[in-house]
Amino acid sequence: MSDKSNSVSFGQVIFADSSVVSVDNKFANIFGYFSSDEIYSNDRNPLELISRDYVNKVFTQFQQLCAGLFHGEGDVIYTSNKEGDNLAVFIFAQQTIWNRNPAIQLRIFDISKTISPHQFLNRKQYQDLIARSEQGVIVHRNFKPLIMNQNWVDMMGGASIQDVMDNGHILDLIPKEHHEDALSRCQKILKGEKLGDSHIIENIRFDGEPRYFSMYDHSILWEGEPALEVVLVDVTDKVLAQKELAYKASHDSLTDLYNCDAIYQWIADHSDNGKPLGCMLIDMDNFKSINDTFGHQVGDKVLKRFSRMAKALIAEHGVMGRWGGEEFIVFIPDRDKQIVLKLAEQVKICCEEMNVFYEGDKVMATVSVGVSHTTVFTSINIKDLIRQADQNMYVSKTTGKNRVTG
Repeated sequence: MSDKSNSVSFGQVIFADSSVVSVDNKFANIFGYFSSDEIYSNDRNPLELISRDYVNKVFTQFQQLCAGLFHGEGDVIYTSNKEGDNLAVFIFAQQTIWNRNPAIQLRIFDISKTISPHQFLNRKQYQDLIARSEQGVIVHRNFKPLIMNQNWVDMMGGASIQDVMDNGHILDLIPKEHHEDALSRCQKILKGEKLGDSHIIENIRFDGEPRYFSMYDHSILWEGEPALEVVLVDVTDKVLAQKELAYKASHDSLTDLYNCDAIYQWIADHSDNGKPLGCMLIDMDNFKSINDTFGHQVGDKVLKRFSRMAKALIAEHGVMGRWGGEEFIVFIPDRDKQIVLKLAEQVKICCEEMNVFYEGDKVMATVSVGVSHTTVFTSINIKDLIRQADQNMYVSKTTGKNRVTG
């Protein structure tokens, strides 16, 4: 068997017609086989050498390709070769043509070796390789660009490859609050203290537009010195869709406040911190009368307007959620009771002063508020805290309404 440390830099598999149609010997070498024929003689599906899960992923990608929904992407897979040695491989998945039909081309790089496969490619060969990549690819050393493809420039809103090279630095593409972490990460990977991996990042393009990218970075040798190769796929639409779904899942659709599930999650995330916590329960007075007199559309408008105004008051101090119907809950962490009571009075006043009109007449709305407070917030006393706020709110309701009790 040939010495694997001197093997060629990457192997290739082509997937078409729902099956593997081509495997080169370079791919076989990565996994400890002499040739692709040896893989098949052992009744192995070449993709299973990567991982059984990856077989399913390629089938899904091929279905997406047939539906016109496939976009090239990169993956890092941790696996092993024929002898059981651990491997880390990076896979470019790209669209290609096989027998005049759409197919998926997989380029597999062994990134588990200390010396990168790219040292076997000269600059021209590497430039030709990444020019054909649907991913954005750049090689940099301490964020000084060394080489890149046009797709990377386009993803980043750059004028041209030469313009980016002349700029001399790409650190400004990373939000400033992440500069320190990015520089530290880069140094650790270049020194071999940390392996690169695949993760989602936010970049600020040259034109100022924020975009999200699936990024894979790892150390390679570039002209005899360690450098970072970064492969990017723009996943902004996917990330924003996920953020929107997460937001909708945690917010009430009418008031845009936290829903009950999100409030309970907030409690779980902040409990047992040993700090003070104030609680308000707020109930809209005579809300059924508002609905009966003016209609539910006006009632919804009252709830939305109050929610927006009260949330603005609370935002810098704590969180507010819709507890159900016309009832709301507020948590104010790390403040003494007098501050919580003062905020509750401001919430009450904001409702009195709220301007909602029906046929030219102002719709009068008020709230009754109950306040409770604990000097040490724990998961044990949270139920008592909410129960006490509820009892105090009931006192406000039964002693005249439009008042705060605590």
